[in-house]
Amino acid sequence: MDHKPLHILFLCSWYPNPDSQTNGIFIKRHAQALALKHHVTVLFVKSVNAISESYSESVNGNLKEILFFYPKSKFQLPIISSFLKYVKFKSHYKKQIDALQSHFDVIHLNTIFPAAIPALYALRKNPTASFFITEHWSGYYSEDGSYKGTLMKYYTQKVAAKAKAICVISDKLKQAMQHHSLVGNYELINNVVDTTIFKPSPIHYNLSKTLRILHVSSLVDREKNISGIIKIAENLKQQQVDFTLTIIGENLNERDRHQALAYQNLNSNDIKFVGYKQAYEIANYMNESDVFLLFSHYEGMPVVLLESMSCGLPVITTQVGQVDKIVKPEMGIVLMSHDINECVKKLSQFNRAQFLNAEIMHQEIKKLYSYESVCNALTKFYTSN
Repeated sequence: MDHKPLHILFLCSWYPNPDSQTNGIFIKRHAQALALKHHVTVLFVKSVNAISESYSESVNGNLKEILFFYPKSKFQLPIISSFLKYVKFKSHYKKQIDALQSHFDVIHLNTIFPAAIPALYALRKNPTASFFITEHWSGYYSEDGSYKGTLMKYYTQKVAAKAKAICVISDKLKQAMQHHSLVGNYELINNVVDTTIFKPSPIHYNLSKTLRILHVSSLVDREKNISGIIKIAENLKQQQVDFTLTIIGENLNERDRHQALAYQNLNSNDIKFVGYKQAYEIANYMNESDVFLLFSHYEGMPVVLLESMSCGLPVITTQVGQVDKIVKPEMGIVLMSHDINECVKKLSQFNRAQFLNAEIMHQEIKKLYSYESVCNALTKFYTSN
């Protein structure tokens, strides 16, 4: 059933910005998905490493993006610095909300903190708007432990109580939030895969016997466990498995540390750190690889696994977040533990022929995670709550 197009305001704690081109890219994709049927205004305000303020407004079809960046605070005293950060953030967001001329049917908060602060103001300005939240943050997990602090807990609890629905990308995230007394109407929502980019290309035949392993992430070790992946590579080499491991990620500080660790026992033919790559470049790497490896300590719904399978690339991954729900046995292998030897065994015995044809795999992902599919799911949340 078709519904009247809604006017939706996306308030974001994360969004691609000058300091990180991949920050909150999954939020941007949700906005793009909704813009297939609705009018979406994205508002994102952030302090960045810059010497002056910058404002941009762009329109692409039904999607309007308003981005405002201002210089980070230079104060060294923690108490004063924290107070100034709060005041500046709240003030800049309030100014941008005041400048909006439209009435909104829906206000959608993406990743609760810190955008919960301006969200409360936006709700006062639009008292008839329906309020929804999508949360992605892993800080609620006990393994992470970042959900702390009076200010964060105050605003998080306040906005969660106002939401008609809280969309999460995993059952584990829902349970973690409920553990912190964030009561609400929880709904599971899929992340978006751009299936027009992440799709099988003409087969790149691997004429050698070299196993081509790929990993893509933020490279943050406490979450992505890059040190564990390096140990896996070292064990593969010790067992004389013919392989190459390519690691994509733009986190320079983490990357330098990982390279120093990796090159103690491996060389640049074994493992390559290739830095940041755009989406189409990542898709090319996926089409030229044999298997994607994710060995994370914790995750929600890893988009990169979905993108891999959308390219027809089988995955090997630890059982984290929603992984066991999104990786079917015919599309990849879900490890029951973080046992390095078990992962090495699966890689050394890997056989692409045991998994679905690339095009069939792509169609399986498209059914649930395409822009249109996620647009329909979010529209249903808006109109049924």
